[in-house]
Amino acid sequence: MGMADPNTMNDSILSPASVNGGCQSTENPWKITRPGNGLVLVRHTDTPNPQPTDWLKILGSFIPRLPRVKLVGAKRYFADGHVFSLGEFVIHPKGFHHHGKGVHGQCYRFPQEVDVISGGVMVVEEAAFDAAHGEALLNALPQLGPMALGLTIRIQGGRCLAVPQVIVTDESTPCPQDTEEAAFKEIFDFDWVSPDMRDVYARHEGNGLLWNYSLHAGMMPFEKYDQRGALVWEGYSKADPLKQRCDHLAKLVAEYALGEEEPVLDMGCGDGLFSHLFAMAGLEVQGIDPEPQGVAVSTKMCSTQTYPPSAKGGPRFKKGRGDAIPFEDGFAACVTLFDVIEHLANPIQILKEISRVLKPGGHLVCVTPAWQFGGSSDAVYHGFEYTAEELNRQINATPNLKIIRNGNITGIYRDLIAIAKKEA
Repeated sequence: MGMADPNTMNDSILSPASVNGGCQSTENPWKITRPGNGLVLVRHTDTPNPQPTDWLKILGSFIPRLPRVKLVGAKRYFADGHVFSLGEFVIHPKGFHHHGKGVHGQCYRFPQEVDVISGGVMVVEEAAFDAAHGEALLNALPQLGPMALGLTIRIQGGRCLAVPQVIVTDESTPCPQDTEEAAFKEIFDFDWVSPDMRDVYARHEGNGLLWNYSLHAGMMPFEKYDQRGALVWEGYSKADPLKQRCDHLAKLVAEYALGEEEPVLDMGCGDGLFSHLFAMAGLEVQGIDPEPQGVAVSTKMCSTQTYPPSAKGGPRFKKGRGDAIPFEDGFAACVTLFDVIEHLANPIQILKEISRVLKPGGHLVCVTPAWQFGGSSDAVYHGFEYTAEELNRQINATPNLKIIRNGNITGIYRDLIAIAKKEA
């Protein structure tokens, strides 16, 4: 570990535009062309001429070359030359997001199979386009039509590909009206922003929407605390950068929970270090973890500590899962989700449960490593690291939760902080 300067533990407020990517017009922005060669061209009206100039030939060439590929879209850039998207994922733990958004323009030099293409330009096999009722979808759903087209093609056994060989400058992000979102949900039986995987599996198990086995085939058990014991406690006592990070986050939680009668709920408490720090700040704390060994280590480590009277004897721990939190509605004044969401296969389900157990006006404090191109903070245990935009979009998609503050921890770390409030 290197140094983590506390002065770099900055707060930042994200504007609605930076969270949502800006809104398109509610008018239909799609131009459909049939050149008579068995292909259909779909192009966003704000997209300038793609490069290189033979882009139609390039995109179309992937369809006969690769098995079941029916839709091929271009790589999209911001006006400044950074990547805006190499296709989109929808049926994903992070929900809808532009793949690779914000990285240097030279990143992604190989084609990428994705759930859908939501903007720019794309070429579709004409037979697949018609079988999916593509023209009707694009007319009925002006913002979500391309996504609906891609998902329908997938359900019918086709595949969608985003390729870097063709580049367009296009920063369009779906921004549908409520009626369009409802129509999309009626067709597919899930929310487009952050699908609950239970809804997806109930309707679509076994069909082409669940093509990405690394996301949907299930992960290994989380045996981290069986193997490593009280790892965070050990790091806290030996590594100043980690101690600074933990103390900063504990102080932040105290800011949102002190003076409240309800306890802090430490979700995924692990070895209990954060629960200990919250209690030392005078907070009543309940920790839960799905791993029995984590609960055992937490209980053991905190049993020898002395806590202030307001902590009511110190942290309590019990085995519990985030998708079925073992407490009543409105149980907690504050819920912490520290270094947890990046492990979850269905985060929106856990976020819904967090919203349920928070009292009205209570707060969620979520901390997670920021996504980076080509790397991970923990390639063994982390499944899905987030950008700030992705994290905010998913939390804001949770009933009654709204982001009120964002921050980050830099130095040797690249942590995102998102604080949400439960609406009364």
